[in-house]
Order: sequence, then C-alpha cells, then structure tokens
Amino acid sequence: MNLFSRKSATTNRPVSPSASISNTAVAGPEAFASNLAYGRGFFEPGAYSVALKRCENGHDLAQQLVTMFEERAKLELDYSNELRSWSRKWHGELVKSNEYGTNKQVWDQSVATGEQVAEVHSTLSSSLSDSLIPKLRQWRKDNYEKSLIHYKIVKEFEKDFIDAQKSWSKLLEKISENKSTYYAACKTTKLADEAERTASEEQRKKLADKAEVARREVGFAKTKYEQAINEAREQRPRYETSMKEVFDRTQTFERKRLEFFKETFDEFYKLVETMTQDNSILKKMIEDYKTSLSTHNIEQDLTWWDENYGTQTNSRWPEFEECRD
Repeated sequence: MNLFSRKSATTNRPVSPSASISNTAVAGPEAFASNLAYGRGFFEPGAYSVALKRCENGHDLAQQLVTMFEERAKLELDYSNELRSWSRKWHGELVKSNEYGTNKQVWDQSVATGEQVAEVHSTLSSSLSDSLIPKLRQWRKDNYEKSLIHYKIVKEFEKDFIDAQKSWSKLLEKISENKSTYYAACKTTKLADEAERTASEEQRKKLADKAEVARREVGFAKTKYEQAINEAREQRPRYETSMKEVFDRTQTFERKRLEFFKETFDEFYKLVETMTQDNSILKKMIEDYKTSLSTHNIEQDLTWWDENYGTQTNSRWPEFEECRD
C-alpha cells in the first residue's frame, strides 16, 4: 500500500553511448541490476533494508580497496625486480660487447636507468604495503566489529529501524484490513442491488431489505477505513521523524567511510605525485642521462677508432730485408 507519493522507477534518463568505468561510477542507482530498492519509497515497510545493505557493503568495499592496492604493490615490486634483472643482464652484455667510446658510455647509462626506475617502483610498492594498506585494514577492523555473523553497527541500525516502524506497520495492517472490508462490502452491495433489480415482484421486498443492510455495511466499513487513513495522516510526521533519525545515523556512518576513502585516495595521489614529479631519484636519473648524452661525440668515437684500429695506427709496410745468414 502506498500512502505517499513516490518518483516513478521508469523516469527517462539519458543513456551514455559507452559503458566506461567513469560513466558507471557516476550513473544513478538504477544503473545497477542488483539494486532492487530503486523506485521504492524509503518509508514503506522494510524499504530501510537498502540503508542496512549500504552499511554492510562498506566492509566489502574496504576489502576490495585493500585487494586493489595489494595487487598494485605486487605489480610495482615485480616490475622493479624485472627492471633490475634487465639492467644487470644488459650491463653484463655491454661489458662483453664490441661497443666502444662515448656511444658505449651512453648505452651503459641507458641501462643504468633501469636500476633507478626500479628503485622508484620499489619505493611505491613499499609505501603501499607498509603504510596505506595497513591503515585500510585497521580502519575496517575498527569500524566493522562482528557479533557472531553480523556487524554490530548494522544490527543496531536494524533494531532501531524495526522499533521506529513497528507501530506504523500495525497501522498499515489495520488500513489494509479495513480497506478489504470496505471493498468487500461494496461488492456485496452491488450484487444485492443487481439481484433486487432482476428479481420478481414477490422476491423484491425480501431482497430490498438485504440490499439496505449491505448499504449500511458499506457506510460503516467506509467510516472505519477513512478513520484509519486519518490516523495514518496524524501519525505520519512522528513516524517520518523517527525513521529519519535512524537514517541520519546511517548517513553519518557512510560519510565517515567516504571521508576515509577520500583520505586514502589523497594519500595514494601523493605517493604517485612523489613518484612521478618530485622524485629525487628520477630527477638525478634524468640529469645523469642528460649529462651522459651531452658527452656523446660521434666524431670523437670515429677518431678514437681511427687512431686505435684505423688509418692512424702504425702499420708495418713491406721493406727490403737483407739476408743475414
């Protein structure tokens, strides 16, 4: 039974042509197939369950965030290890190679960047594992204490919602019963009137009495139905206030979660910013590589080669050699 007006669940909304992650994140709640609460009025019986589910979801979302950052930390660590292996391998290859001069120096500096970038990614991995992830785990533990199989905070909210809705639910049952009685009386009256119209003259007097009784029952049932509706109108403000008080507490709990997640994202941003913009290792790597590039001298290398292996070397030319026997 719907005593309040509600928004239609079929309201036309613009549909994005692409289902990107960002579009999904900002879409309305109706975008998610599992959301059975969309379109229901919050003050209807049992509809508060969506608020309880949101509280429970907070724990799972915190775990998802932990898992995501754990995967990122592992990726960063694996990448740094791969970079170090790559750097060691190619340093060894270069030592054994036939390359020479400033070209060899710059090549070796290119290889050295692997170690430096590896250090950056290793630091990010450590920061995630040693700081950000433990904070997330501790927050989840502090805010989602379990009692047997339920979270205590969720059970508290549920109990308070049930208490706030108890008298209202009884009143709705009363309204439903009175409405059914009224509708049944109306149907009986209609049948009695029809029977009276089609009856013979002999039966009409008897049926007229039944129709009159039925009409009186309609009036009595309608009065009780209207009284119950009026009682609901009187109780509605108090009922709404009680439900809003509990709902506001769930909002406060959810706000706390969102604020902590925002703090976590801010911390991650600072880690990434330090990794990419203000990182002394990367700056030194770039400076060293730039310095190494400035020493690259093709003519010098060609001259060195010429002096050591080319036309500038001391060659032995054929000369007449006297027999000394």
